[in-house]
Amino acid sequence: MPGIGKTTLARKVYNIPSIVNHFDVKVWCAVSQAYNRTTLLVEMFKQAINKECKIKENDNVADMLRKILIGKRYLIVLDDIWEVEAWEDLRLCFPRGENGCRVMVTTRIEQVAKHLQHRSDPYSLRFLTMEESWVLLQKKVFRGENCPSNLVEAGLQIAQHSKGLPLVVVLIAGIIAKMGREASLWLEVANDLSSLALGEQSMKVIQSSYDHLENHLKHCLLYMGLFPEDHKIAVDDLLKLWMAEEFVLNVDTENMEEASRICLNDLLNRSLIMVSKRSANGDTKYCILHDVVR
Repeated sequence: MPGIGKTTLARKVYNIPSIVNHFDVKVWCAVSQAYNRTTLLVEMFKQAINKECKIKENDNVADMLRKILIGKRYLIVLDDIWEVEAWEDLRLCFPRGENGCRVMVTTRIEQVAKHLQHRSDPYSLRFLTMEESWVLLQKKVFRGENCPSNLVEAGLQIAQHSKGLPLVVVLIAGIIAKMGREASLWLEVANDLSSLALGEQSMKVIQSSYDHLENHLKHCLLYMGLFPEDHKIAVDDLLKLWMAEEFVLNVDTENMEEASRICLNDLLNRSLIMVSKRSANGDTKYCILHDVVR
């Protein structure tokens, strides 16, 4: 099920300090539905050696990766695998580690999970309860403040009609956080959600999130669709591209770079894009367009 939180959970585990310190090599690789084996191997190799490098056309990248990993305690995350063949294609590049090496796979395809079951039991994510959805909604909308009493009933209805999908909750939160704090507006959102079947919700909410964007934000978001699927987009480069395209002229500041960063943070706060990597000072260094949004 898309939007249930597989990548979010895997990313949280991947970034736990004790996990970071335990492994000699950590690699995160977004596989996706249409993947290129060579491109993935090059990306994994660069992460494994932790620096940029030039790969020649005739280089055996699979062998280079295998040699780098031999003798190391490694953690490799293969995010969003769609086919058993993709796993079989990549797993041979990982040497058998006897010193606590781990490969973690996320997938929405039951057949893939069953294929990997002989290695370890799959962990299936459940839907959120209504109470959990309500807690998440409040956290995203009010940022630590209490929900006003006049919005509680409407907020609970929104949480209930989100049908336990975290992605739906955070996208809806991005919409209503920009609305006036009027119960009637929130009830309209709840009524729209209540009429949708489970499979329709994510796409309908994404469309609604897009429709609520100001025009300059729509341009910024659509521009990100030009990058390859699951591509880690360097924020500094992205902001320069937005400025060059003059997407941010309508933002209320004379500083173009500041205006571009305001747009970036707005899209992040609406959960339409995600942080892929932060710099040492906590700023977003790389971002990624959610595959469901694409």
